[in-house]
Amino acid sequence: MGNHRSYDLALLAALLVSLVLFVLPLFFFLRQSFYENLGMGLVGDRPSLRNYTDILTDPFYLGVFWRTTRLSAAAALIGLCIAYPTAYVLARSRSGFVRALIVLLLITAFVSIIVKVLGLTVLMGSQGPIAALLRALTGSAASMLHNEFAVAVGLVQYSLPLLVMLLFGVIQTIPRALEEAAAVGGASDWRLIRRVLLPLSLNGVITAGLIAFNMNMGAFTSAVLLGGGNVLTVPVLIQRKIVLDVDYPVAAALAVLLSLGVFAINVAVATLRRSPTGASRLRRAAA
Repeated sequence: MGNHRSYDLALLAALLVSLVLFVLPLFFFLRQSFYENLGMGLVGDRPSLRNYTDILTDPFYLGVFWRTTRLSAAAALIGLCIAYPTAYVLARSRSGFVRALIVLLLITAFVSIIVKVLGLTVLMGSQGPIAALLRALTGSAASMLHNEFAVAVGLVQYSLPLLVMLLFGVIQTIPRALEEAAAVGGASDWRLIRRVLLPLSLNGVITAGLIAFNMNMGAFTSAVLLGGGNVLTVPVLIQRKIVLDVDYPVAAALAVLLSLGVFAINVAVATLRRSPTGASRLRRAAA
């Protein structure tokens, strides 16, 4: 009885700490989004929806939201295309080398995102190995940085280790006997993927893709370093509003709208998956 009471008290203490350090700051941040910016870090005393209406009716802000969504979705799709076959090979192989690759993948997942992005900066820069190879082949090469392509590459790199590990777990749940039966029946590798593996792993693929999309929507480091100020996404814009413009209310409103937009997309996908019509469409698309 005493042990249970101690456990409950420890859990309550953890919840209170989470409330103070996480929930309350979010509440005050949300509250500030309803007040007008007076300049110099000062805000008005009358709540209104002006920040939200200004953002939702301004083509500039809408363009930034569209760019962020487009890059995040593209990076998630590209990441899935790379992660799925990689996860399949890792899940089906029994060699010690593959196990070493899994450990290496886990290690890279915990490497700082700044270190990863700086590595890409060197790799894709005008003096990097890719530019050197292009110069050797074509005689000229430019930097591949500071554009949407560079940001997309950074987003793929950011979410790829997690995608591989998620899909690795999904594919491991599919019995090998199904693949062997399809192979005995004369199914080609491509038909095996389309007719057996992908339909059985579709829910896991969608979930992994949504997780990658959510991560990409909030990614700041990849966009600000690889974009070089030329690719404006919502997280970068929020940082500029706070640091350069000292406009906390608009920054808060942008953060709230970004969170609501991501939440709405996740709810829409979940609703589509649960409806019979939507589920059949997803299965047909996978096939």
